[in-house]
Amino acid sequence: MPELLSADAPELRIQQFDLPLTSLRVGIAGEGPPVIMVPATISLIEDWSSMIQFIGKRFTAHFFELPGHGGSTPFAEGYSAERVAETIGHLADAIGAEKFTLLGFSFGGLLTLKALQMHEPRVDRVVLFSPFVSRKALRHSPAKLAMLRSTIAILRPELARRGMLSLLRNPATVSLIDWYMRDVGKFETAADLKKRLLGFSASTLDVLLAQVAQILTTEGDDLAGPFDAPCLLGMSVNDPMLDFGFTQEFVKAQFPDLTEERWDWAYHASPHPLTVEEYTNDFAALLDW
Repeated sequence: MPELLSADAPELRIQQFDLPLTSLRVGIAGEGPPVIMVPATISLIEDWSSMIQFIGKRFTAHFFELPGHGGSTPFAEGYSAERVAETIGHLADAIGAEKFTLLGFSFGGLLTLKALQMHEPRVDRVVLFSPFVSRKALRHSPAKLAMLRSTIAILRPELARRGMLSLLRNPATVSLIDWYMRDVGKFETAADLKKRLLGFSASTLDVLLAQVAQILTTEGDDLAGPFDAPCLLGMSVNDPMLDFGFTQEFVKAQFPDLTEERWDWAYHASPHPLTVEEYTNDFAALLDW
């Protein structure tokens, strides 16, 4: 295990990787063994800079923006979890990592498990923080799930998506969409969601809709192992978005070598951006795993 660096945060640097399927914007920190951090829905490097630097205290952390979002170019054939998983392998090739650790959180858990299925011989370890593992883990009422499915169906035609983009240019309608995402979708983020929505591009909207559609249809069997890599599962027993018991049992069934960290937070994602110091104070033990 590499030596833990000082309390000072390693520098965060941004690099663009021209890969076979996309040009990927990646935030990098640290100088240890490689960790590829798999993002949650519509995440930007700037949203997670403190976590990247925290992981960089012991490892070389690589956090990428999803193709079609932020500074990463869209897939030519459209967004899919399978293409993201393939791109993770391309990124590992580009950084010269024969072996690497996968770290995924929230809906990035789905992408992490897809990548593990594709690249298992190259993955040393897996870290899953509050991961999405199946539609059955969603703690949404049947009525809210029906509303989400209807929304995806309505926005499937390109003309409807263009109309949605027009609504996203209007601060008044953005407030309504912000409410819908938070109340119906139970979407939690420390970022300024209204500001993020106002800056949506067509490709970002496509990525979001594709992710929500996959979340609503993914079964546990789609992400199943079993996997030989050691896994660390960290999750709040009070997670309001994803059922802890279901998630725990699923992960336990896929990873015979499992370590658990339980928290008692009343939220899925922190309501405010955490600092490197807060990560260090609260999660330093995780770097020793």
